Amino acid sequence: MRACQFYARPAFRGLVRSAVATPVRTISQSTPLSSSTHDIDVSSSSSGGTVSTNSERTSWPHVSSRFSSCPVTGDCAAIRKYPYKVISTEQELKEAVEVLQRSRQIAIDVEAFCTPEAIKTPQLGRVSLVQTCSDVVPVVFLFDVLSLSVPVFVQAIRSVFHDETIRKLFFDCRRDIEALSTQMDLTPKRVLDLQLLFTAVQWKLRSVNRRSGMTYVLKSVAGIHRQEGDSAVQTAMMVGDRPVWDTRPLPEHFLEYAADDVRHIHLLSTYFPSLTQQVSEAAVERLTAQYVQHYGVGHAVTEEADAQPAQVNTAWLERYIGPGGVCSFCGSKGHTETECFRKLNGNMRCSFCGGMGHTARNCFQKHPELLKCDRCGQLGHSTANCFRANPCKHCGGNHRSENCHYRAHIANA
Repeated sequence: MRACQFYARPAFRGLVRSAVATPVRTISQSTPLSSSTHDIDVSSSSSGGTVSTNSERTSWPHVSSRFSSCPVTGDCAAIRKYPYKVISTEQELKEAVEVLQRSRQIAIDVEAFCTPEAIKTPQLGRVSLVQTCSDVVPVVFLFDVLSLSVPVFVQAIRSVFHDETIRKLFFDCRRDIEALSTQMDLTPKRVLDLQLLFTAVQWKLRSVNRRSGMTYVLKSVAGIHRQEGDSAVQTAMMVGDRPVWDTRPLPEHFLEYAADDVRHIHLLSTYFPSLTQQVSEAAVERLTAQYVQHYGVGHAVTEEADAQPAQVNTAWLERYIGPGGVCSFCGSKGHTETECFRKLNGNMRCSFCGGMGHTARNCFQKHPELLKCDRCGQLGHSTANCFRANPCKHCGGNHRSENCHYRAHIANA
């Protein structure tokens, strides 16, 4: 279906009544959480791997058996097929807001213009779309802010964003909150950041404060992979110097990408209540409120809340979530008893490369960025394997001696 047809969909009321899903991409399903690897890493990749030892299979013993509130074959499968509706007129806006006002919780995400690579700023560009997915109707609303205009959109949606009886779900709310506050003078109240909730569990179990990407959390919690087609949109957003989200009408795969973000947030919300035995949602809401207060100041922040972009503020975790957990066997941070090398005597197999003595989160093959050469400063190799320190002994080149083409040429001469 061509992109121009997305603006000629059936009327909103008929779409809600029938809830007939438009063609959407299917997210491939992998092994459920109860039998998949649970290594905690900061990568957003969803690489596969077979769990080889019982220790890695049970690295989340307190929570893995409780992720049953939304079986992948049940309601969650329906959530991934929710149709979307582009909201580009004031009448459509009015009807969509009336639906959202009846919600108890709403998944929210923002798509904004990409800033040129030459401009080194973490802030989002001009807001193009605001996506929502609520618990009232099985429809994703894509609010076309460019077509509606910011004043029209804000006037209609402000009551929903400020309603404290409605919980707003984000996944890494920092830049979205900043953009909404700066560009629209719109700061949502009662926000729960699901990325913070996931990190809070890691903190209580292992004293780990790293942020995990959506792809990794989806695989770890729901046992599903993001569609590979998403990479085409991500590539367009990362390569080149054009805004990307300024095109109207937006291509189908861009609209699907935007809708998937809130589908995934809504889907994850059906699993995360099972984690409340480790951390309370109220505590994570208070932690999220601290981030909303920091980034929702009406202008671009000059100081980040976190020391590193992929980490959560440790002081705030201790304040709102409590002290971090340690291994009950050796008392060290960073792992649980079932992952403890001392208890297992190093008998642990990596689910990514199959090697012994490490897990996937510490695997150099999966995370070459963990290797940094002290000699040349480059990532991806150690000093012992640095070609500058150990050049080819046959020609002096930056490659292994056994792979030298010059050597082969001499041998054949």
